[in-house]
Amino acid sequence: MKYLTNITTTITVSALLFLCSLQVVNANELFTLKNLERERATLISDFLSTKLDGQQKQQRLQQRQRQLADMERMVLRDERLLSTKSSMVENAFKEYEKTFLVHAGAEQQMSAMNQWLNSVNVTNEIVLSAKAGYR
Repeated sequence: MKYLTNITTTITVSALLFLCSLQVVNANELFTLKNLERERATLISDFLSTKLDGQQKQQRLQQRQRQLADMERMVLRDERLLSTKSSMVENAFKEYEKTFLVHAGAEQQMSAMNQWLNSVNVTNEIVLSAKAGYR
């Protein structure tokens, strides 16, 4: 009886370790894509920031755009993402123009921020015709 309990305990511990290792592998598979998401969010945050003057904003956007281009290349070359059945990966490639701002912008001959504004349907005409006020 004691022998059977030890085997059951060993099998249970082995199964738990296996499940934990699967979670670590899945987290590592999405590492590059999650970093890209954070870098893109930082670029957009800097663009929308009211705390930066024009020159500071331009310098930061150029730096962030270079970093984002590197991150996009890493994601596009990451073979692990191809074998992942994640909705995050599926959505990232389905929404290519919003995920890969630098690359999609280069294809359209525009900056990453212009690409983002275009993908969320914000144009100069819409901004200029907007009225300031409370809603």
